[in-house]
Amino acid sequence: MNIKNNFIKTIGFTILVACLFLLFASKSSPIYPLNDWVDANAIFTVGKSMMDGKVVYKDIFEQKGPTLYLIHGIGSLISHNTFVGIYVMEVIAFAVFLFFGRRIFRLYLNVQLSNLATILMAFLMVNITNFVHGDSAEQYCIPLLGASIFYLIRHLKEDNKSFMSFKLLLLNGVLAGSVIWIKYSMIGFWFGWMLVVLFTLLIDKKILRALQASVVFLLGMVLSGIPWLLYFYSVDGLTNFIDVYFITNIKYYASSNGMLMNLVTITGKIILVYFRHNPGFGILFLGGLIGYLMTKKVESNILVKLGIVVPFLFLFLSVYGGGIRLDYYFQIFTPFIFLGILFALKLLPGKLLSRIQSKAHYLTIGTIAIFCVIMNFMHHNAYMRDYKKADLFQYQFADYIKDYTKPTLLNYMFLDMGVYNTANIEPTTFYYMKHNFDYGVYPFDVDALNSYVRNKDIDFVVLRTKVDKPYSNKILEANYTLVMEKNQYYEEEIHRFMLYKLNDLNK
Repeated sequence: MNIKNNFIKTIGFTILVACLFLLFASKSSPIYPLNDWVDANAIFTVGKSMMDGKVVYKDIFEQKGPTLYLIHGIGSLISHNTFVGIYVMEVIAFAVFLFFGRRIFRLYLNVQLSNLATILMAFLMVNITNFVHGDSAEQYCIPLLGASIFYLIRHLKEDNKSFMSFKLLLLNGVLAGSVIWIKYSMIGFWFGWMLVVLFTLLIDKKILRALQASVVFLLGMVLSGIPWLLYFYSVDGLTNFIDVYFITNIKYYASSNGMLMNLVTITGKIILVYFRHNPGFGILFLGGLIGYLMTKKVESNILVKLGIVVPFLFLFLSVYGGGIRLDYYFQIFTPFIFLGILFALKLLPGKLLSRIQSKAHYLTIGTIAIFCVIMNFMHHNAYMRDYKKADLFQYQFADYIKDYTKPTLLNYMFLDMGVYNTANIEPTTFYYMKHNFDYGVYPFDVDALNSYVRNKDIDFVVLRTKVDKPYSNKILEANYTLVMEKNQYYEEEIHRFMLYKLNDLNK
């Protein structure tokens, strides 16, 4: 009975923290007028299209994994034209991570300190600027990573290290496979994870068990993908899925620099840029990583330390080895801040820790309240709450478009920023926006967008351009007329957003 009550209390605690912190941190939350991030809107658009029967990669072009679109499709069933449903999905993912994050802390700390450490970890993870806008693919992989970190550390800290159960191996194989269907560039962590498990078996000369463990883990990965493979086969989209999600991403979406140069450059950027913008996080992250691995203050077991550093390095390799270094990519590494929190707590005097523990109940409530106040005024996304829906071009353009009967829309030459969503329109073309490919490498999306405009396939065209330069496009202006424009702030710049209407289009 106590175990059940403790489980319910822990779940309630992690859901509460996830709800409150994401309420202020994520632009998907109900207190924001809109999540204006291009990635969030693009994924949401495709998720809704999937719910209405379109087959991603076959009927509509996108680059991330099908599970990510399914998550957003489910979110759209909760709230079709707002991000409230997506906020719910974010909360679920973050709460699951915090549940396992707290279990990691419980391997080292008592209940009271584990609760406080979990709150601090949650606060640091959503306040680093690499959290960006909220609703990234990384957020939905973090709970899978957190669970696997916990299972590996717990396993390595046990006496019988050689015999991780097949059940646990299968589960972690499923977790690893699930990441592939969200964003496969983060799969490196689980290669490192399994390498550590195999190492513990091989040093004990249990070769047969190592082979069995490998098969079971791979079986879990395969099982995670069977539903998607069956789905795409049933809708005659399996070839499209493989071609777009794997071949196109690998072939066209990577840097031409060597892997070593990519990793060196990105490591420099993380330290010199990311940590400079987030100094508290950076000091705790690097200090914790070094302190955990190089001292015995937190952990003396060398195998446990290997269980952290090897998966971490493989994750770094898989995320950044291709040379692309968008800011939000670093978000998948933020769970490792638990090392810094543990190391910092172990440096505190025993008397102080005892006092903290004695006041833990009040400190837990007070810390949550204080962190919420801080985020209300100081979070990097807080500026967006100053806008009303009527202030944003997404809603202004949508109001104009809605006066027409069954209008069609094209996001032209830039990433989706939300007009599909606010106007309640789903794409009718395979390419529905300009993707992050260089034209010289992958010209197909740009050529298709120009073809749609040239052939007058679309009623309304929305685009983004620079505010300080006049815009001219002969292909567009031959058939379309500018009807609305608005300057609006986005990611530290003012952009001009323009809405064009097909000539002679009647209401």
